[in-house]
Amino acid sequence: MKKIDLHIHTVQSVSDNRYFDFNIESLKEYVDLLEIDCIAITNHNLFDKIQFEHICQELNIKVFPGIEIDLESGHLLLISENELLDDFNLKCQKVKDLIPTKDDSISYEQLIEIFPNLNNYLLIPHYDKKPNIKPNTITKFGDNIFVGEVTSLRKFKACIKEADKLTPVIFSD
Repeated sequence: MKKIDLHIHTVQSVSDNRYFDFNIESLKEYVDLLEIDCIAITNHNLFDKIQFEHICQELNIKVFPGIEIDLESGHLLLISENELLDDFNLKCQKVKDLIPTKDDSISYEQLIEIFPNLNNYLLIPHYDKKPNIKPNTITKFGDNIFVGEVTSLRKFKACIKEADKLTPVIFSD
């Protein structure tokens, strides 16, 4: 079984509720201790390309670039491939420019303007986790969303049992 964590923050932003200090040695210890095979760096509304490349060099696992976007008052993880990193960086800068405070978010239409081909990304909304993406926003994505992040093992088990729910995933955040 592969172990992945696609929700890791490494840079403090205006959207973070609490202060944290990133330490590459702590990340290495976390990855080694839990024998994680793959991670994604998904900071709030920003992507730090230089730091991402440093993390990739330091870890002996697959590391994906990503961003956690404040979208229509909820959160969406958008994870990319490692190709076209400069383009991804520019797109993430547009997101950052549109969300200068913790009370701001972008619309679905703005997201599509910035990331026009959603098929190129893995999209994971906060589903049964605050601030969650509203059902009408999830509907706009059609088949581009098939999993949703939950906040606890109890919610994970509840979503698994309900056929009309997205497939749940749980990460460290």
